[in-house]
Formats: sequence, C-alpha cells, structure tokens
Amino acid sequence: MNQIDFSHDALRRLDLNLLVAFDALMQERHVSRAAARLFLGQPAMSHALARLRQLLDDPLFVRSGSRMEPTPRACELAPQVRAWLEQAQQFLFRADAFDPAAAHATFRLAAPDGMEALLYPALIATLRRDAPGVRLRSQLLETDQQLAALDHDEVDLLITAAPLALRDWHSRLRLFKSDFISVHSRRQLPLPEPATLADLASCDHVVSSYRGTAAGVVDHLFAAHGLERRVQVLSASLLAIGHIVAQAPLMSIQPAIYRGLFSTTPELACAPLPGEARITVGLVWHRRNDRHPLHRYLRDTVIAAMRHQFATTEGVTRHADGAWETASRE
Repeated sequence: MNQIDFSHDALRRLDLNLLVAFDALMQERHVSRAAARLFLGQPAMSHALARLRQLLDDPLFVRSGSRMEPTPRACELAPQVRAWLEQAQQFLFRADAFDPAAAHATFRLAAPDGMEALLYPALIATLRRDAPGVRLRSQLLETDQQLAALDHDEVDLLITAAPLALRDWHSRLRLFKSDFISVHSRRQLPLPEPATLADLASCDHVVSSYRGTAAGVVDHLFAAHGLERRVQVLSASLLAIGHIVAQAPLMSIQPAIYRGLFSTTPELACAPLPGEARITVGLVWHRRNDRHPLHRYLRDTVIAAMRHQFATTEGVTRHADGAWETASRE
C-alpha cells in the first residue's frame, strides 16, 4: 500500500487549538458559549474562527438568528476533527487512576420526581459510602429542555424516557423497557378485574405533567382503539398521584417502572394496561464526558442503582443493548 505524501509545511500552519475551537463551535453553535466552554474570551474565539476560515477557505459557520449554523464543509469536517481530537487525547495523555474517595465535585442529574423517590436513597447511600466528596444536585426538566440543558452544561446526566432527537454530540444508554399500569383506589373507584381499555376510558383520569400538558404514548393507544382519556386533573407531581387517587374516584395510568410508588399502599390497585404501550428508559449525556473518569464512575453508579432497584419490578425488562451509543450510530 502506498504511503500518503503529506506536507509538513501545510500542517505546521495548523494550530491544534484551532481544531479545539472548531469542535467547541460545532457543539455550541454560539461564539460566546463556545468561548466559555474553553475558558476563553469572545474575541479570542472570534479570532480563532477567522483563522480557521482563512486556513480552510470556507465560512464554516454562518449566523442564523442567535445561532451559528455550520456550512456543508464544516459538517463534513466535524466527525473527523472530533475523532482526531479524541485520538490525540488518548495517545498524548494517559489518565491517572481514578479514586472515588478522593473526588470532590457536584454532579448534576435531571430525572423525574418519581425516579428521585425510588432511586435516590440507594444512590445517595452509595455516594456517601464510596465518594463522600461528591454532591448530588437534581432538577426537573421538560422534554424540550433536556438536550439544551446538556448542551449548555447545565446538567451532567439525564435519566429520561423521552424520545429525544439526539445529535452527534450526544450519547445514550438504553436501560429498561417499561410497560404501563393503571392505578386506582378499589374503594373510591370499583372496576372489573381485569379492566378493559374501554373500562379505563369510562373513568376520569389524573395525569402527571410538570408543565401542565397531557399527551403521549398512552393517548395514542386509546386513540388507536377509538377511545379517549377524560383528563380531569393535571398534577405537576408524580408523587402526588397516589394520594390523589386514594381519596378520589379517579384513574391514573403510569409507567410500570413507577409501580413501587403505588404498590405499597394496600387500597390501590395496580394492573397492567391492556394493549401495547411501552417506553424506553435510559441515560443521555454529552459526548464530551464519554471518557471523563468521574463522569464514567457516576454513570456506572447510577446504572448499578437502577438495575438493582428495578430488577424485579413487574412490567419492566432490561434493554438488550448492553452498550452506550451515540446519535450517529442509531
């Protein structure tokens, strides 16, 4: 095989920092945010972009509203530049052994409130034992806020079942497939056992929604059978649902992964939802953290806690993926 004859003269005109700046611009699509990511001032990032444009004879990024959209040439270069930077990181810098006990950091996690209630006690216990210097900060995010929070470095990890439109700079690990269950009070709302979808459609429903909207896979299931949910109550908190249906003749349909929130209350009936409705629950994070030692440790800790918590939950099965993926591999 013939060797590629490359020009050292051309390469020596290329500053590695320019490729780092290019990668940051591709991820942020905003000069100021890209500069902040690299701890640079905006003029320095603008200067780097100007040098890249001159070197590559292409605008690379053009302004569209408040964003900088990449040109076709930039899109062509982006995966190659990212791969080269990752290889350079691997070849040039050997990671030190990571010791969780010596780590001091704040880990920002976005998860539904029901997931917090079921998962966090075990997760916190593990961190207090093995990584006492790691603090956990959690927040609730609606679907359309989740990826933006990752991209703007406002959260480190998402626990989500939302069908997110991942980009090349996102990574995801699918962990579980969850069916749905119906939840109601046997005393407040007597229903046949098992109840049909039509039986459930005849009830008034309470739906959990952080923002105050109700739509999704369950509504599609009802619609496919010519039925519609009568939503009487929208609750901002999943944790409140059990208390509400225990004291009112209302029905709620929830992912089976949250069964543990309701099954400990004897008067509540939890039954599999008739029909095919399922969500996939997993983790999503920014690719910049794929190989970050602390982030990898915390991901592994969250994964272990989730697999332990939901291993025996009825209606929940482990996803067969077994490896994390990026959007480009979907």
